[in-house]
Amino acid sequence: MAGRLLEFRARLALRRWLINNAGTVGSGVFQKKMNKDCIFKGIELFANLPEEGRQVLAKHATTRMFKKNTIVMSAGDQTDSLYVVVSGRVKIYLDDARGREITLRTIGPGGSFGELAVLSEGPRAANVSTLAESRLSVISKDDFMRCLHDNPTIAFMIIRLLVERVRDMTEDVSTLALLDVYGRVAKALTRNSTERDDGKLLTNPMTHQDIANIVGSSREMVTRILKDLKTGGYISVKNKQLVLEKPLPSGW
Repeated sequence: MAGRLLEFRARLALRRWLINNAGTVGSGVFQKKMNKDCIFKGIELFANLPEEGRQVLAKHATTRMFKKNTIVMSAGDQTDSLYVVVSGRVKIYLDDARGREITLRTIGPGGSFGELAVLSEGPRAANVSTLAESRLSVISKDDFMRCLHDNPTIAFMIIRLLVERVRDMTEDVSTLALLDVYGRVAKALTRNSTERDDGKLLTNPMTHQDIANIVGSSREMVTRILKDLKTGGYISVKNKQLVLEKPLPSGW
């Protein structure tokens, strides 16, 4: 009798857990509906959204945990959801049948991607994969459009965000066309870094291949450049991140 009672309680506890954490596990993804009281605080896209509006939006959002190096979406996918990066980091990139890859940008906590999909029809234009274990909040097109209708200020945030993206793309094209490989590497290191308390710049965790994908070069060339910068005392390595010890030289 005692054994049956324990088994019954275990099944009841499991059932309650499944109800409260409804989701799926597989393909590097953990998905569930959860209490997201503060999940959209600090998100750039919803900065001017009243707390009540954030709560309503969060209620309909689904949070997913993605393992590192998990493909979130592929170019050509017919999906129309908006993704918000709550934690971790993702990269937006293009590739070809021969395995060549170019990274368009990386997005960390507070950023978002998929805005075009909720504003227009058509397939995804690029691939997205995780650079680290990432927590993403997914909002369907219907829920987002309802929120946009009730809070028109979000439209201005989207316009500003897309304008910034166009400016970044213009700068990227200029960089690829007018700078040599060293110039592109130096710019990539600076743009993908944050300032420490001592004033030195610390890059995001990036492999030599990651940098090569950003600048459109080979890993071997990037390795040579970084080796020379390290020898010259311009950079150092700390916990798989590069520290820019002093301003990088104008040429290599």
